[in-house]
Amino acid sequence: MKRCNIVLFASLLISTASAWCQIGSGMPQAAFNWRCAAGNYQLNYNPATTGTLSFDSIPYAKDYTLIVVYKPIADAEATVWELTFADSIVYALTTNRIIANTTEIRYNDLTDRSPVIHTLRQSAPDIDTGLIHLSVGNSDLMVAEVLYFDNRLGNASLRRVQSALAIRYGITLGPVDYLSADGGHIWRHDGDSALYHHRITGVGRDTIAGLSQTVSHSEMEGGIVTIATAGLAPQTFFLFGDNDAELAFHNSEWLTGGDCEVLARNWRIQSTGATDNFYTLTFDIRDLPLPTDSLVLLVDNNIYLPYSVSPNEVVFDDVVFPTDSSIFTLARGAHMWHLTQTNGNKGGMTYSNGHKLAEAAADNTLSNIDTQVSLYPNPTNDRFTLDVAGANQVQVTIYNQQGKVMATYSDSERETYRFEGSLPSGNAYYVTVATESGSQTMKLVVK
Repeated sequence: MKRCNIVLFASLLISTASAWCQIGSGMPQAAFNWRCAAGNYQLNYNPATTGTLSFDSIPYAKDYTLIVVYKPIADAEATVWELTFADSIVYALTTNRIIANTTEIRYNDLTDRSPVIHTLRQSAPDIDTGLIHLSVGNSDLMVAEVLYFDNRLGNASLRRVQSALAIRYGITLGPVDYLSADGGHIWRHDGDSALYHHRITGVGRDTIAGLSQTVSHSEMEGGIVTIATAGLAPQTFFLFGDNDAELAFHNSEWLTGGDCEVLARNWRIQSTGATDNFYTLTFDIRDLPLPTDSLVLLVDNNIYLPYSVSPNEVVFDDVVFPTDSSIFTLARGAHMWHLTQTNGNKGGMTYSNGHKLAEAAADNTLSNIDTQVSLYPNPTNDRFTLDVAGANQVQVTIYNQQGKVMATYSDSERETYRFEGSLPSGNAYYVTVATESGSQTMKLVVK
C-alpha cells in the first residue's frame, strides 16, 4: 500500500458639463448641467448624493426641458425638485405626484425604490425674468445628475440624452430603442431583442455625450450581473438585457449528462463595435438556488470556468463574445464543470450546440474509463482510499469547488492508494482519477 501526503496549494461640484455642449455634434446643448462629483452613494459606480441642492443661476426660458436622475432611499414621499419663477409660481415633483400652481395631479404611486430618469418638457408662464430657482432632492432621495435645457427637446434628441444617462446609471428605459449621441441605434427594441428588454445596462464610450462607462450593472431590482472591460474605443457600446425568467436551474434538452442544469434566465447582448474586447462578468449568486458550486458560464457555444468564487459572487474573466448578439447564461453540475477542466481551459472551450453532454463527455474521456474505481469512506474526516483495478498508470487530481488544484499524485501498477492530509473540513471536493483508458471524477465530502 502506497502512503501519500497531500500537499495543498493550499464634495459636490456645480458645473456646466461640456459633454452636453458640443457645437455641431447633433447633441442638444444643456443650458445647465450638474453632475455629482463626490457622494456617499453610488448609482452604477457613479456618485450620487442626498440632501437639498439649490441652484439660482439657471436662465429663464418659456419652453424648457428638465431631466433629473434620482433614486428614493426611503418609503416616505420625497420631493424630487421644485422650480420657482420670479412671481413665486412653483412647480414641483415628488416621488408620488406633481404639483403645478397648487393643483395636485396624482402620479401612479411611484413607491418603489428603483432609480428614475425623470423628464419634464414644459412651457413656463409668460413672465419677465432672467433667472429661475431650482432646488433638487432631500435626505430621503439620492440625486446623481440634473440637466436643464432652455428648449423643449424633440423625441429623437431627448432619446439620445436619456440613452446616455441610462447607460451611465444602470437604468432601463421603457420599450424603446437606445440611441447614441450621433443618432445611431445601440439597442433595438424589436424582434427577439424585445424579449430581453429587462434590466438593460452595459458599457459604452460616447465622446459626444461625454460617456465613458467601463464597468456596469443594472440598478433595477433583480440585476445580478456586473460587466467590466479595460477600455473602449470611441463610439462603441456593449449593452445587454435579460429575458426576465426565474432565477432557477432546469434540465436542458441538450445537456443530458449527470447533474447538469442551466439557469432559466439568460442574457442577450447588442454590441456596436465592441465584440473584440475581453470582458469580466461577475454574478451575484446570493439570489440563486443552492447549490451554487461548480458553476460555469455559457456564451453561445463556449464554456468558461470561474476565475474566482466567493460566498457572494462568481467571477469569469477574459470572456469573449463571438457575435454582436450573443446569448449567455450559467450552468451548474460536476460533469459540465469537469468537462471544461479536463480540456485545460479556464474559458473558451467550444462545444456544439445540440450536442448531448453525455456524448461530449465520452468524446473527452470524462466517464468512459474501463477500469473499476471506488472511493471510500465518503464523507471522510481527513483520509480516504482509492481502489483502482485494471490500470497500469494512475494520475489523481483533487480540485476544490472553485476549480483550484488542491493536490496531485501519480503512480503505477498499484490497485490501492490511501490518501492522508489536511483538506479544509466542511467542504466538497472533486477527485479525478485518470488512467490510460480514460478518466473519472467523483465528489468527495470532508466533514
